[in-house]
This record gives sequence, structure tokens and C-alpha cells, in this order.
Amino acid sequence: MTNHFLGLCVICFALSQAACSSAPEKNYSITRYKDLAMTWMARGDRKRQEQRLDQAVTNYKTAYKYANLRNDVKLMGLSLLKLAAVYLDKKEFTVVEEYIQRVQTMQRFESVDLTLSIKAIQAKKAHLVGDNLTATAYANELVNRYPEDIEKSIYYRWLAVKYAAIPVDLVALDKDVQSLQALKRSAKLENIEIFSFIIYQNALWRVNNQDAHAVDATKSAIVHFSELELTNRIRDCYKLLAKYYTSMGDDQSAQYFEQRIESLTILP
Repeated sequence: MTNHFLGLCVICFALSQAACSSAPEKNYSITRYKDLAMTWMARGDRKRQEQRLDQAVTNYKTAYKYANLRNDVKLMGLSLLKLAAVYLDKKEFTVVEEYIQRVQTMQRFESVDLTLSIKAIQAKKAHLVGDNLTATAYANELVNRYPEDIEKSIYYRWLAVKYAAIPVDLVALDKDVQSLQALKRSAKLENIEIFSFIIYQNALWRVNNQDAHAVDATKSAIVHFSELELTNRIRDCYKLLAKYYTSMGDDQSAQYFEQRIESLTILP
């Protein structure tokens, strides 16, 4: 009788523990690994923008590790493609292809489609190896695939212009810069890197054309990169100003901005 009573107590205790073991979640979704993957991916993005490429590699690999633990195949693929982007900057093209092939293999066996992201990597790779015809074709294809996405359509349209090395329509460019600035002011800009690309290219193209608005465009880019605390990109903009003033015969201004460049050469 006593043993029977003890047995009932054990069963009741086990059931009570089971009843109390679940958190009061309605969707039963845990996002710890996903949050960690996204955090490390953001850190990788930051290091890539700063051109601290080895650190970016480490961060993206960590992002992949956590995405894999969650079995988030899309995040895994994006982590691999971001690694490919870093190795593009390092000009290690064999490694780039290895990462692209890993993502393509993943696509064959998993329910994920990263075809457009792969094409973006392939476009940049083609440009870096001197195949601008292929790079431009990829970029134009991507423009057509994002007709409703203002940011991406602007980005790929001007990327195609860069790859094709054709004359720049500065009026159209100014319109697109203003569109992105409006999105940024209203906190609706989804990808700050797109804005960074456009605002820098705007400055670069105007300096190269000795455009009357070259200085204003470059100073706008400096303000943008200063807000992001991207010192390497601020330095790139000062190089543009030094180049512009040299081309205009303003040696005093050019010398000043050369000194600013020098002051930013050694980064912490």
C-alpha cells in the first residue's frame, strides 16, 4: 500500500513538472540562435565597410555557425555570400567561387532561392576580373528583377553604369540621390549601403567631370560617412576633394585636404 502511494506521488510529480516546463509562449518559437546570427552578420557588415576584411570573415563565419544551429538555410546562404563578397575585396577569386558553389548546392537540396544575390556577387566578380560586358549584363538583369524596389533598382541601375563605364546622366543621378535622401530622412531607407554607394559615386563622377557641384556632392558624402563613423570612406572623400582642387589649380585647397588625408591614414 505504501509503495503504491509512493508510485502515485512520483507520477503526479512528473506530470506537474511537465505541465510547468513550457514557457507561456503561444508560437513556441525560440530565436536565440537567429538573433546571434543576425548580430554577427551585422558586425561582419560593419567590418567589411571599414575594410577590416579578416575581422569581417571571422564575424560572417560566426553568423553562419549560429544560422546553421538554428537550421535557417536562408541565413546560412546569405552568410556564405557575404563571405564571398569579402573575398572579392581580397581578390581571392578561387575562394569566391567555392562559396558561390556551396550556396548553389544548398539551393539544389534546400527550399531556398538566392539566385539574385548570387548574380550580384557574380556581377562584381566579372567587373573585378575585367569582364565588364558580363558585369553590366548581370547588373541590368538585376534592375529588371526589382522594378518595384526603389532602392535596389536605383542601385543596380547605377552599378550597370559604373560597370559599363558609359557617360553619366548627372541630372538623373541627382534625382535618384534625392529619392534616397528622402527615404533616409523619413527613416524608410532599408539598406544604408545602397545609399553609401550612390552618394559616393555621385561625388566621384562629379569630381571626374569637374562638375560645378562636385564639392557640394563630396561634402554631402563626407557628412554621410561621418554619421556612420566610417573613417576609411571619409578619407576616400578627402582624396576626391584633393583631386578636384588639384585639377582646378587650387594648390592651397588641395594641400589642405592632402593633410586631412594624412591625419586619417592611421586608424585605431
